[in-house]
Amino acid sequence: MANAYAVNIYPKPTPGQTDERLTVSSTAVPFTTTWKSGNNRFVVLDVQTSDVMVTFDGSTPTSSNGHRLYSGKSYTWDVDTADAASFIRVSADAAIQASGFTY
Repeated sequence: MANAYAVNIYPKPTPGQTDERLTVSSTAVPFTTTWKSGNNRFVVLDVQTSDVMVTFDGSTPTSSNGHRLYSGKSYTWDVDTADAASFIRVSADAAIQASGFTY
C-alpha cells in the first residue's frame, strides 16, 4: 500500500532561480536575494575562503556575537532562516555561494 504522506525527499534546484555569491567583509551583510520568492523551500550554501559569523535575530554579527560558519563547509537552511541571516567575516574576507532548492 502506498504511503500518501511520502514526498520527494530529494530537493532539486528551483527553476529560474539565480544563485547568489555574497562577499562578506568587515560590515555585516544579508543575502540580497529574497529566498521566499517563487517555489524555493531550502537554501544550500557553502562558505568559501574564510570563516564567517552569522546572526538570525536582527542583531549585528561580530567576532563574539553569532554562530560561526566554517570555511569549506556547506549548510542547508529553510528559506526563512536564509532571509533572516546577517553575515560578517571572522578575519579575512569570505565568499558565500547560495542556491535555492524546491521539491
